[in-house]
Amino acid sequence: MATLCPLCKQNSFFLFKTKDTNRKISDETFSYYQCPKCQLVFLPQIPENLGDYYSGYYQFPTLEKIAQTAAGERFKLEMVQQFKTTGKLLEIGPSIGVFCYQAKQAGFEVNAIEMSTDCCEFLSKEIGVNAVNSDNPPEAIKNMAAHDVVVLWHNIEHLPDPWACLEQISQNLNPGGILVVAAPNPDSLGFRVLGSKWPHVDAPRHLNLIPLKALVEYLEPFKLKPMMTTTNDPGAQYWNRFSWQVCLMNYFSSNGECYSQKSRLEWIFWAALGYIISLPLALLERRNLNGSAYTAIFQKELLTT
Repeated sequence: MATLCPLCKQNSFFLFKTKDTNRKISDETFSYYQCPKCQLVFLPQIPENLGDYYSGYYQFPTLEKIAQTAAGERFKLEMVQQFKTTGKLLEIGPSIGVFCYQAKQAGFEVNAIEMSTDCCEFLSKEIGVNAVNSDNPPEAIKNMAAHDVVVLWHNIEHLPDPWACLEQISQNLNPGGILVVAAPNPDSLGFRVLGSKWPHVDAPRHLNLIPLKALVEYLEPFKLKPMMTTTNDPGAQYWNRFSWQVCLMNYFSSNGECYSQKSRLEWIFWAALGYIISLPLALLERRNLNGSAYTAIFQKELLTT
């Protein structure tokens, strides 16, 4: 039986098999496919126990630590503020809420949709934002007031149906509002070289690796115009280094440990070696949208009279 692309419904071809090499929750093998038309890379058979692969995924730091992390990721807020400085902001999949904290401190009225009940409690009590507990963002958005900013920082790849979510976001956004999407880049140098061993495949948590071109074309009919696209922002540069560091850690893993469980000395060794390898490769990754992750900002067309 043919495997159809969930975006353009074309017959898609088998790309590779891989395991949960990043976190090693199980030894199960997952088959990814790629569409020959839109180039979407996707996991057609989503595990029924997908929630198990997020076990231990969240760590809840102090508010002081959140503030420190937010300061180091200020580039995210600065990208948003190029287009919007006030208004209602919705973050989908905020986890522990580092960006929610940034946005609230900057004066935005912040809402969040998060599938983890523990994260929602943390967001509400510690970050002080309105958190909606849901693993179905399109349905949750239907019941929310319109927003001026919607952000998905490395969350869209986790959604079983990102297309329904994007369509609902387009309906929720106010005219002139912006959508920010940051995601792994399947057109990257890293993916072309490493294939199934690319850490940003992150099977089976990453269900869809969406090419930037496919994202832009999908949003065009919803009057969402790309205002900025880059694979060279500070976040993307970090994910470039991460690719090579974690690939080494996974490949030379001892005793079946995932990269986050390695001894400190072993972790430092592979992180340092990966960093050294990433330096010459950065000359290529910082050009022509070759980076491991992209950030795209879209603006909704203003109403005309």
